[in-house]
This record gives sequence, structure tokens and C-alpha cells, in this order.
Amino acid sequence: MKMHKLVTLLGLATVLAVAPACKKKADKAPEPITTTTGSAAGSAATGDQGTAAGSAVGSAAGSAVADENADHITVLGHHKNPKPTDPVHINFDKFKVVKADFDPKKVEGGKATIEIDLSSFHTDSNQRDGHLKSPAYLDVGKFATATIDIDNVKKKADNTYVADASVQIHGATKKYPVTFDVVETKDDSIKIKGEHTFPRLDFGIGTDPAQNGEEQVGTDLTIQIALTLKKT
Repeated sequence: MKMHKLVTLLGLATVLAVAPACKKKADKAPEPITTTTGSAAGSAATGDQGTAAGSAVGSAAGSAVADENADHITVLGHHKNPKPTDPVHINFDKFKVVKADFDPKKVEGGKATIEIDLSSFHTDSNQRDGHLKSPAYLDVGKFATATIDIDNVKKKADNTYVADASVQIHGATKKYPVTFDVVETKDDSIKIKGEHTFPRLDFGIGTDPAQNGEEQVGTDLTIQIALTLKKT
């Protein structure tokens, strides 16, 4: 339902699970450029929480999320050989909480399902975006959605909780222990923030730099999530 160290997987986290380079010399991605993304405008229980409208806020290079307090899902990627412009920020415009079953006054035992539209991300480089969406990486034509299922929520300390996150991306499913903070509580909702680092190779995204010298993408990705979870 929420997390302080999540999915990332496609990612979100996604989720989610992306990175800024191509593995073939004849078809290399451009140098990494960071960008901003949209903030969430909708309810956590219905519709898209992140919207493409927010892209108007974030067209400038060199910046991350336009408003760190707004709902957002961002994946951070690094090069195998770090560059001054790392990390590359890959911000998703479309994501939603499709299910949230919990008591805002007692988060333990709650459950939630988050979906991320993997085709909705963008950076300042259309060429890079095309590489990341291609079959060589995310293959969004075949795997358009990343799903994160949160379960087994337990209190760790104060407003910090631990949970199990089952992440489905790129045709593979992995379960991770995650941590998240509850940063706001209302009568029917909570707002959580979390971050989780995971290997993209868990989901068969890209190739292993140790086995492919042309692969320039680091293996670890970090998903950062801020979400409002409204009880459904």
C-alpha cells in the first residue's frame, strides 16, 4: 500500500526499471539529461494520479521533480561508469492507486495496488526515450504497465513502516522488503514517501555490463515514490 523503500519497479516502479543508454555502438543513446515531470492532481482511489499536464511544469534540463511534495514516481539510473550528469531522472506522468484497503488511524495490515503506465515517462531526449521504450529495454509495446502490490504492513518506528512489495515489470515478478514513511494522515487517506533500490536484471531489462562490454547502463535502479493513498 505504501513504502519508504520501493520501486521500485517499475518499475514502480518501475517499475519501475529503466536506464539511459543503448547497448549497440551503431545505435547509441544520447548523453543523459535530467528533466522534471508532472505532479498528481487526482484522487488516489480513482483515475490517474499523475497526469501529462504536469509536463508543462518540467521541460527544463538539469532538474528533478518540480515539486517534491506532490505525488510523483521517479526512477533514477546511473551509467556503468558514472558521469557528472548522473543520476538520470526518469519521471512518470501516469500512475494510479487502483486499490487501497487500510485504516488511516492504523496502517498495519493494510494493502494497496499501484499501477504505472510505463509508456508515460519522458526525459529531455526523444532519442533516449525511444531506446528505453524499445524491446531492448522496457518493451512498452508488449509490457505497458508495471504493478506494485503492497502487503504485510508492519510498524517499525513512529511513522515508519515495513511491508512486502510484489513488483511486476517486463513479464517478471519479484518480491522485495520495503520501508516507507507516512508523512500525512487524514480521515480517509494517508500520504506516504518511500525509496527502494533494485537490480534491473531482476526483470530482464537490458544486459549485464559484466558480460556485455557495450552496455553502458548501471545495473541498479532506484525508484522514489510519493503517493496519496485514499481508502477504497
